[in-house]
Amino acid sequence: MLGLVGAIEWGGRAVAFGRMRLSAFVGLVACLGCLLCLAGSARASADPADMLTYMPTELVHSLYTQEQVEGFYGELGEYGIGQALVQMPRFKKKGNLKLPESNEQMLGVWARAAVSYDAAHEAGAGVTAVFNAVPKERGLSLEVASTRAQMVQEVLAVLALGVQGVQLDVEPYPTGPGYIALLEELDEAFAQVGFTGRLSVVAPADTSRWSPSYLRRVGELVGQVDPTFYDSEYAAVGPYEQWIEEGLAYYTANVPASAAIVPVIPCYSPDPWHSPAVENVPSATAALKVALEEGSRVQGAGLWWWYAFYEGHYKRGDAAAEREAWLTQTLALPFSG
Repeated sequence: MLGLVGAIEWGGRAVAFGRMRLSAFVGLVACLGCLLCLAGSARASADPADMLTYMPTELVHSLYTQEQVEGFYGELGEYGIGQALVQMPRFKKKGNLKLPESNEQMLGVWARAAVSYDAAHEAGAGVTAVFNAVPKERGLSLEVASTRAQMVQEVLAVLALGVQGVQLDVEPYPTGPGYIALLEELDEAFAQVGFTGRLSVVAPADTSRWSPSYLRRVGELVGQVDPTFYDSEYAAVGPYEQWIEEGLAYYTANVPASAAIVPVIPCYSPDPWHSPAVENVPSATAALKVALEEGSRVQGAGLWWWYAFYEGHYKRGDAAAEREAWLTQTLALPFSG
């Protein structure tokens, strides 16, 4: 199949693309044409540093060379994505985390590859370690100070490997003071060690879980809030898009300007809560467009997840339509500056 190799200028940055299908390249050129029309606007084109995706866990559990990982960053660069999110093992009951030796080695490789790739391509590349916790009645509790202290130490140990960002994915989404205390303690620890990377949190898409005051305090303590607009159980596109628009209006009203709002949109196989015919990149992007037109603040977008989007491991077929929509529609959105 005919392919192209090279780099293009994207929003003031040189974005590399590897071997691409000609159709994808044509779509990308068309997308750039749309962006040029927005040159005089207060909005900004997609910044790779504000575009993210969740990577397959295999890419940190198995061993790869730095050259191979730079190749993975090149694949992300084809789609204007700078934030590569990799999953850490889940926190245990007392806040401890067992990180396999292969994970330690690969996190260092990913971090070094990001620096090398970014220096060569000015692509905003970086690796973010995602820390998962599942609070439950007889398990991990964020209200226990010693548990939070252990969690902070585990995060700091991963920071020492060179990662550029940290994300907390705590679900069910907490509503108690312990979560706020954990964010405060992380901020204090980051200041002590001189970490200036981005702290982000996975956030509920609905407007009832986090009250305005709770959401405001979370936003004050982090650099990025990522509401997850999927698993809605909607059976029609219209209500799904309205749900996104209302959610982004709520986040815009309650998240301080110091924190970026980066919604995560879906590309994955069906499950009991998710219909890909409803929840997909084109419909979610249409909702982001309306939200921006209505004045919502949206700095970028994320993909759940890379395995289905890029690798094509998708039960309803190859994700070609999602890839084309991302290139020609999502990246062309007039994101908030």
